[in-house]
Amino acid sequence: MATDRAEQYRRGQSGKPKTIHPYAAIEHRVIDSPAFADLSFSARALLIQLSRQLTKPNNNGRLQAAHAYLQRYGFSDNTVTRAVAELIEHGFVFRTRSGGFHQGAAQFAVTWLPLLDKRDGLSCNGFKPFAWRDWEPAQKKTRPPKTRTCSRKFGERTTATAANLSAGTPPKSTDIELMPVHTEETAPERPPKVYGAWLAPFAARLAALGPTFKDFCPVAMPTVA
Repeated sequence: MATDRAEQYRRGQSGKPKTIHPYAAIEHRVIDSPAFADLSFSARALLIQLSRQLTKPNNNGRLQAAHAYLQRYGFSDNTVTRAVAELIEHGFVFRTRSGGFHQGAAQFAVTWLPLLDKRDGLSCNGFKPFAWRDWEPAQKKTRPPKTRTCSRKFGERTTATAANLSAGTPPKSTDIELMPVHTEETAPERPPKVYGAWLAPFAARLAALGPTFKDFCPVAMPTVA
């Protein structure tokens, strides 16, 4: 098998290689930055693919992140969209042209290299070199604790417990209506017949049950006036 000239030079078989294979380079200051450390793996992979497109003469600003090109590397549409937004947010990439229907693919530039000289059709206003240096981690928002206002139990929708609701008197409804309870000390002044109106028939029904009921529920029957 024939070896290329670069391999021959490494083995000492040739005095000087005539060709050097191209490579994608990302500067150490970029990789060592806190912004790069905060990138997701998808964003780092996309940054490599964008760096792969850099050529001589300088074409920075004409880089593309089209799905047709990236799908062979396992990128999905959603992954590309999220990775592009992340690279722009962290200051590594600048969008020089917006893509769309009948507009072609969007184009980008990396911020650690200067823009190309011929910028026809590009929007380079706002391009900031080394923008990743100004990146700062966003403060994590503290979400309020989730308060369950309703739950599903046995296929029915039930309201939250009283502990989750504000304390207070529940509203009246056709099913539930509050009845005041009075003691002898707090009861309003009323004729005795008002209190005995419902108690007398109830006592009579209990008495009709006979001694059998008293055996199971020995209740001292009050004397009704």
